[in-house]
Amino acid sequence: MLIYRYTILMMNITMKNYSNNSKLNRDEKVNCENSDYSFSQLTMPQITLRETLRCSAVKFPLLNNLISKSIFVKAKHHKQNSDYSFSQLTMPQITLRETLRCSAVKFSAFITLVFLSVSVSAQQVLTLSDALKMALENNYAIQVAKNDAAISTNNNRLGAAGMLPTVTGTVNQDNQVIDTKQKFLNGTENNRDGAKSNNLNANIELGWTIFDGFKMFAAKNRLEELQKVGELKMRSNIEQTFMRVTKAYYDVLLAKQQLASNQDAFKNSEKRLELATEKYKAGKSAKTEMLKAQVDLNTDKAALMRQENNYKNAQTNLNQLLGRDLNVSFTVEEKLPEPKNYKLDELLNKVNGQNTNLMIAKKNQQVSLLSVREIKAERMPSINIRSGYNYIRQESEAGFLQSSQNNGFHYGAGLSINLFNGFDVNKRLQNARLSLKSNELVYKDSLTRLQNQVQQAFNNYVLSIQLIAFEKENEKVAQENFDIANEQYKVGVITSIELRDAQLNLLNSQIRLLNAQYEAQINESELLRLTGELVKL
Repeated sequence: MLIYRYTILMMNITMKNYSNNSKLNRDEKVNCENSDYSFSQLTMPQITLRETLRCSAVKFPLLNNLISKSIFVKAKHHKQNSDYSFSQLTMPQITLRETLRCSAVKFSAFITLVFLSVSVSAQQVLTLSDALKMALENNYAIQVAKNDAAISTNNNRLGAAGMLPTVTGTVNQDNQVIDTKQKFLNGTENNRDGAKSNNLNANIELGWTIFDGFKMFAAKNRLEELQKVGELKMRSNIEQTFMRVTKAYYDVLLAKQQLASNQDAFKNSEKRLELATEKYKAGKSAKTEMLKAQVDLNTDKAALMRQENNYKNAQTNLNQLLGRDLNVSFTVEEKLPEPKNYKLDELLNKVNGQNTNLMIAKKNQQVSLLSVREIKAERMPSINIRSGYNYIRQESEAGFLQSSQNNGFHYGAGLSINLFNGFDVNKRLQNARLSLKSNELVYKDSLTRLQNQVQQAFNNYVLSIQLIAFEKENEKVAQENFDIANEQYKVGVITSIELRDAQLNLLNSQIRLLNAQYEAQINESELLRLTGELVKL
């Protein structure tokens, strides 16, 4: 709150001093203690940031924590026609009285820098590596892919292939209440009403197929291949998510850099409007020049607002892919990695052995082959062994037996063979062979398509590298052209339209350079994905 009040106060002072004095006294000099710097001939109402920091001896650690030792700046700066005087203005870690005397404009610029720096430092600096790690942990699509891979792992077991025995236990209890009338050959009778009887039957059965024409082994191999397919699909999903995260990350960086270019263009248009206004007031130019400058400034302001919105949307999109709150504020690293040199032959060789989609197609081909073997095995005989333990107890109030109990083990073996089942095995075998041929064709098609994609991505990457070098030189030319045009416009050599053309050429050259750098990173990431280098499991 104290800084805020000082800022408002100094802004009022600045406006009054600036209206009374068009420029600072050229003969006055500011001497700052503990500094080897001295400044003279300060003519601009707003001095540069470097000079402001030198004069006030304020360093950036003050923005994060007030340094333990106070910094006292002693300066002599006398302003003419000023109605304000200040004494005993204090602030933690710095004496404001001398600083304000030195220059209200300087300190106002410094306070603005303080707020901007604190705002930036409060944001999280997100690196691409951190973003990928966060996506690996939180992205919903990756979590679903992990669950699918876990399911395929659970399905790969001996029991699912039919290699383990089965054990079944059963218990049955039957109770009856009946009326019975019995007449025997000797003439005796046994008549009972409501006679009760019960029957208890319990057993444990073990069955085991010890031979089925090697079908169980083919089934186990097929389950192992399906598990590998599940893991590869998870990897493919992670690669695709990483590509989306990488693209979204560089979208944020591109939007941020383009925003900086739009801000520079807006500042240049502001300076042009100020100059055009001064010329108009001095009677050196027509009002249309000032109005043109105002229109161009408004155009740049609209473009700046749109770019700010694009920057926010890019941040939101990246937050969504990272599986976190959409409103998390962050910034990204602006330093791009150095471009690498790739050889097309090496990339194509890596595709054959490391591309995830190609490996999935190869595994599906192997699964189809194992399915053919499984169906063939059904023509072979199967041998089963079985054993068990039975317990039977009967009780009755009528009949020949009052009670009976049996218990004991049993065991045996059996052989079965499919003699005829309506040609079902033949038809399923034909379909399995057709599926195998289809998977072979899918593999060949995938290989050619991937080779084509790698070659195109490689060509795009090489072009992006060339465009970066070209656009860097072009940006220098455009910057020099704008600087010359700006000076010529000040002295009236060129018109505002020519200055505007130079300004737009500079802006467009900066945007083309940023786009070339962006495309280089995306194309390189696509090359890594196609060659299986993006994700290492």
